[in-house]
Amino acid sequence: MKFYEQAMRSLGKVVTWRVLVTITNFFGGWIASGSWQVGLGVVSFALVINSIMYYFHERAWNRIDAGRKADDSTVSQ
Repeated sequence: MKFYEQAMRSLGKVVTWRVLVTITNFFGGWIASGSWQVGLGVVSFALVINSIMYYFHERAWNRIDAGRKADDSTVSQ
C-alpha cells in the first residue's frame, strides 16, 4: 500500500506555512532595519518566491518513501 498526498493538501500546507513565515519575515525585516516598510518589502519578495519553492519541495518529498509506513490494519477486506 502506498500513500500519496494530493496536490490540494500540499497547497493547503503551503498557505498555512506561508502565513506563519510571512509574519516572522515581516517582524524580522522590521526589527533588523527599524522600518516597517523594509519589513513589508522582505515579506513581498519572500511570499512569492518561497511559496513556489515550498510547493515543489513538498511535491518532491511526496515521491520519496523513506520514513513512511502504511497501516494495513485499516484496510477493509
